[in-house]
Amino acid sequence: METSDLKIPAMTPTEVHDFLREIGSHWTGQGCAVELGCWLGATSVPLLEGLITAGYNKSYWAFDRWRASEAEVEKARLQGQQLVVGQDLMHIYVKNVTPVYDDIIAVRGDLPQILEKFTPQSIEFIIFDAPKRNPVFARCMRALLPYFIPGVTVVALLDYYAYRKNTGAVYERLKAPVYFIENNIDSFSMIRNWPELCSCAFFKYIKPCRGQ
Repeated sequence: METSDLKIPAMTPTEVHDFLREIGSHWTGQGCAVELGCWLGATSVPLLEGLITAGYNKSYWAFDRWRASEAEVEKARLQGQQLVVGQDLMHIYVKNVTPVYDDIIAVRGDLPQILEKFTPQSIEFIIFDAPKRNPVFARCMRALLPYFIPGVTVVALLDYYAYRKNTGAVYERLKAPVYFIENNIDSFSMIRNWPELCSCAFFKYIKPCRGQ
């Protein structure tokens, strides 16, 4: 089942979904998959498809507010799905994702507070979408870094280049992922990006960050 077949409104292009499917298929069995900011499941599905190919047998952790914003309503409308501002989106996410994989732990609330519900365990794949500004981004990173596996964990930063479309204070706030990687340059190695197409970038976690 391809992501496009499910007709899930997406904020990321097909190229990113294809790469998620590819990296998921290389799951080593050492850790689980976690997603921060899942919206309707367009990125969850291809990663899960790849994970299933590799024999994934762990829970998929999904964290989100799942409360439709004006921007989300408009993005969904442009892709043929009608949402209403304030709408509860969790049931739509679950409906989209569970036909692909049913061991989903969906946790609703604000980040980073809801990460307290994460059962401590190794993380092999993690997607950062919702947290893209500090202090939330840094707090989410600090909360989950202890569970990253050196030389194994893949970190997807879906808004890594989002700052490029902005100026001033917004530009600086959206550079949070970039500053984090630059300040820990020895701990992360970029494995894929599409700077002319979208804001996404994927990194391999190499070794613990300074002070970790």
